[in-house]
Amino acid sequence: MIENRTQQEQARVLANYLRNDNLHEAKNKENSNLYKVLVGLAEGWLDFRNNANDIIDNYNINNSLLLIDEWEKAVGIPDNVFSVASDIETRRRNVLLKIAGSKAETKEQFERIGEILGFNIQVEPAFKYSKFTYTFPVLLVSETSIPFVIVINIDKSLKPNGFPFTFTLNFSINPADILKLFFNKIKPSNTIIVFRYV
Repeated sequence: MIENRTQQEQARVLANYLRNDNLHEAKNKENSNLYKVLVGLAEGWLDFRNNANDIIDNYNINNSLLLIDEWEKAVGIPDNVFSVASDIETRRRNVLLKIAGSKAETKEQFERIGEILGFNIQVEPAFKYSKFTYTFPVLLVSETSIPFVIVINIDKSLKPNGFPFTFTLNFSINPADILKLFFNKIKPSNTIIVFRYV
């Protein structure tokens, strides 16, 4: 962040760049024409400094207001999971999710995505649920495909009450639905994700 200055302070800074000679001796005299020119130039410098501060502040997605459209464009929002939200907090969250999901491969990265959405999830490999003794629900997968199955443990209170299939129409979207849609979109292509409600 660039420190804030008044117009008078910026004029004094500009005056310090001028030589101390007879031609510039009026640079610090408030009623002189040279000083008035420096005050006028200082206004332009202050505009530049304020704009630089706005860019620095908005470059951080957690503070972004002015550049939120640019952030969304950069990460590909809108898409088939995220639409452009109406409130700034949801728009910021969606950008963070897209960034977090762009390279999600590890257990911690998938758990971080759940955390951004406000969920405490645990990601586990499927082999824990595919060998004797069985832990229910049992996943029937071949031994060769076990390394490519990811199990997402979600709070059982989030288990859907209705029809267990996904429709092509969205009746309503909530963070749990976003989590499932997004995980299925960003998962490595050779893997299967199983959502386990515990």
